[in-house]
Amino acid sequence: MHPVLIRSLIFIALVVVGLVLYVLLFSMNARRYDETAVPYLNNTLPVVAQWKFSELAPMLSPQARAEFETDKGKDVYRLFTRLGELRSIGKPQYITDQSGFSDGLGEIDLVSYQIPVVFETGPAVIKILLVGNGASYLIHHLGINSEIFSRQLE
Repeated sequence: MHPVLIRSLIFIALVVVGLVLYVLLFSMNARRYDETAVPYLNNTLPVVAQWKFSELAPMLSPQARAEFETDKGKDVYRLFTRLGELRSIGKPQYITDQSGFSDGLGEIDLVSYQIPVVFETGPAVIKILLVGNGASYLIHHLGINSEIFSRQLE
């Protein structure tokens, strides 16, 4: 066999092995959080979508609570109320996780999910960053993408 062909085959094999290992690692991380984060999300999202800050506040991390309590944070939360009533929640999709440190919470795990939902105004996607310190979670960041927001800009 020609040396260039051999090197090319070795390179392709290494790329394939690397991709397989990446997929396996991603799958293991996703399964690790499926038992704790997904039930938390399924229980928490209906409360979040009631659009009552008094009920949302206890579920927020200290940093998220501080951001929501600013004028800009209150305006964003009021904007979310335009979505209306929550009709259905799709399967949460694991995105990523990382370890970190928080002044108020100590050592934490940050876990990111994307959840397809349907509100009375139409479909949306909630992107949520959870902060976990063991078996419990708090909402660290919350973002909602919906066509209703782009229609209001027109």
